[in-house]
Amino acid sequence: MAEKEKYRCIFEEAPVGIFQMSPTWRFLKVNRMTARIFGCESPEQLLTESADLRKQILTDPGQLREWKASAENGSAAAGIEAEVRSDSDTKKYLHMSLRAVRDAAGNVTHFEGAVEDITDRKIASDRLRFLAYYDALTGLLNPTLFQTELAKVIESARSKKEKIALLVLELARFKIINDSLGHAFGDRLLRETAERIKRSVGEDDLVARVGGGEFAIALGHVKDAPDALVVAQEVVRKLAAEFCILGHSLNVSFNFGISIFPDHGADGEALLQNADVALHSAKEDGPNKARVFTEEMNVVIMEQLMLANGLQQALNRGEFFLVYQPQVNLRTGVITGLEALIRWQHPQLGLVPPAKFIAVAERSGLIVPIGEWVLRTACAQAKEWQNAGLAAVPVAVNVSAIQFRQQGFPDVIRNILEETGLDPKYLELELTESLLLTNADVMFSILQELRDMQVKLAIDDFGTGYSSLSYLRQFQVNRLKIDRSFVRDVAINSDDAAIATAIINMAKALNLEVLAEGVETEDQISFFRAQHCYEIQGYYFSKPVAVSQVAGQLRAVSMQPASTAFVN
Repeated sequence: MAEKEKYRCIFEEAPVGIFQMSPTWRFLKVNRMTARIFGCESPEQLLTESADLRKQILTDPGQLREWKASAENGSAAAGIEAEVRSDSDTKKYLHMSLRAVRDAAGNVTHFEGAVEDITDRKIASDRLRFLAYYDALTGLLNPTLFQTELAKVIESARSKKEKIALLVLELARFKIINDSLGHAFGDRLLRETAERIKRSVGEDDLVARVGGGEFAIALGHVKDAPDALVVAQEVVRKLAAEFCILGHSLNVSFNFGISIFPDHGADGEALLQNADVALHSAKEDGPNKARVFTEEMNVVIMEQLMLANGLQQALNRGEFFLVYQPQVNLRTGVITGLEALIRWQHPQLGLVPPAKFIAVAERSGLIVPIGEWVLRTACAQAKEWQNAGLAAVPVAVNVSAIQFRQQGFPDVIRNILEETGLDPKYLELELTESLLLTNADVMFSILQELRDMQVKLAIDDFGTGYSSLSYLRQFQVNRLKIDRSFVRDVAINSDDAAIATAIINMAKALNLEVLAEGVETEDQISFFRAQHCYEIQGYYFSKPVAVSQVAGQLRAVSMQPASTAFVN
């Protein structure tokens, strides 16, 4: 009797579910853990209310018959995984084993088995499996699964002699948006972007997130590149609509690179590589542009790779140098400032213009040490000219957005001024409108710190961005530089003339200095003189010149037009 009670206690208190079941799947006997697993408070409740297991197991009925047949054939059915619905209508995942019990004649009288709730383990396993193949943030395919599925699509297209298109698109300035508005905003932006992309393509098309703000789309059954461009335009249309997230309203831009199978690659790796090449080319065209891959693009990319590799060593090898372009007062002809401009003497490529390597330096992050070198060199040179008894004029230096946003940028300026001994009033930093309006509160704080140091501030290429009077008042810059695109046709184009005039009048109303850059002709000079804009920079007076020539210009009482005074 004591032995029987011992086994009864083991059965009742076992940490796993133990049960007996009839051949018709009705529970005959269950312990407390089995009842608990199936959502009941007691074994009696389970036997009364949920006696038929078939009503709760969500597995295919054919699977149930297989389990039963396996147990009846003499080998226990072990390792069964079943999905069930408990009385509380919640889904659970169970791990079960089942064996047949026979009478003396060998007939199956009932089944007995064990059951364990593996819901948490199953969810964790499914989550790990999901993370292995899907992007956790957007739910799109991740690069691993995308490559696998793309290979299948390519094989299908190859056998049917069809074409497919691969689109790679990148959200412009995503890192800046993420850093400025916060990661919560950035995450929401990526999720909504993913949803808009999915709504723009077919159900059978593949969509993946392949990088921070980069997505890929594989389109089947396309005839040619124009078909892919139509889809890209539809995606652009949906993405162009304003994003309203966490109290912020934002319009963002994207660029697309497109490659076609089999024209631009025989496998997924080649298609992705060439679509990425086309994407970089599209970014050169401006926002919301799409480009289809061509072999000529590879030449450009190779050149950029050469430049990127060369930039790594250029600072150490002393390959950079500065030239200076005078800024002149029209009324007096006196030099009022000098803009420092970087040049690169590449050992193989020769003289590389800034338009070719600055963007490469920004993408690689090397613009930060290069920009610091420009600042330090220009300040040291300005101080050297002053020590030589030459006219003391400010030196202007362009500052990249990446450089300006680096942690502790005002400290970098402060340290350079202290090292070189240059009075802060002789340094002018040229910034762009778009830079100032990105996270304006932070920008204002940095600008205020620079103003407190007495450093001069100018907005370069003014008129090409979207500044407003309120921002100009808030930032309290010293000077506006009218962009050369307006200056070029100011004497013959009424729209450019109107814009230039408006900028000059606005600057005067706000007590700001104003300078016209890119001035080359007598007609342009006459226009700005008539508008009482007397600060001029451009080839009319002088091209950018070497350090050795600047000294001679600073010694001169006044500047004359380049045609009579300087030949560069």
